[in-house]
Amino acid sequence: MKKIKLFSGFILLVALVSCSALQSALQIVNCKYDIAGIANPTVAGIGLNNITNINQIKAMDLVKITAAFATKNLPLSVTINIKATNPGSVAATVQRLDWAIDLEQKEILKGAINQAINIPSNGGCAIIPVSVGIDLFQLFSGETRDDLLNFAMSIANVGESSSKVSIRIKPTVVIGGQPISTGFITLSKTTGSK
Repeated sequence: MKKIKLFSGFILLVALVSCSALQSALQIVNCKYDIAGIANPTVAGIGLNNITNINQIKAMDLVKITAAFATKNLPLSVTINIKATNPGSVAATVQRLDWAIDLEQKEILKGAINQAINIPSNGGCAIIPVSVGIDLFQLFSGETRDDLLNFAMSIANVGESSSKVSIRIKPTVVIGGQPISTGFITLSKTTGSK
């Protein structure tokens, strides 16, 4: 009799854990995702915060950017912050987040975050930073230095021109050892033109 009760208790515990995992997975579907902002933009290691046109870049920084351009290597680095809001009554946990970035509807970069991201229940939020690094010279060969700088500033949301940037995300949860994804969710933002 004790073995039956112990076995029944074990089955109940497994069912509760599985039910909890399933509820968490369902919350991922109900979560709302938005682009919360863009942080730490740099070109060739030079920060672009609070710069709205090329004339505001310091002379020494412009020399560094020009030197990088001359070597046909002009790296842009930026962090795109994604805000996940969970309106449900059960906390949600994303085990993996695949992402892809589109510029003017063309994919330019993709990657994944392979760490658990917890999103609290009842309107709780989590900020998911997606670090992006691309070589502008390779992406847009044939453009002038100033064209690439203007583009970089528009992506960093500090320039006078604008670009339509989309980030597609695919949250994945694990239930019973099996990954389950929601499919890609597209978040769009027109950057620049402040």
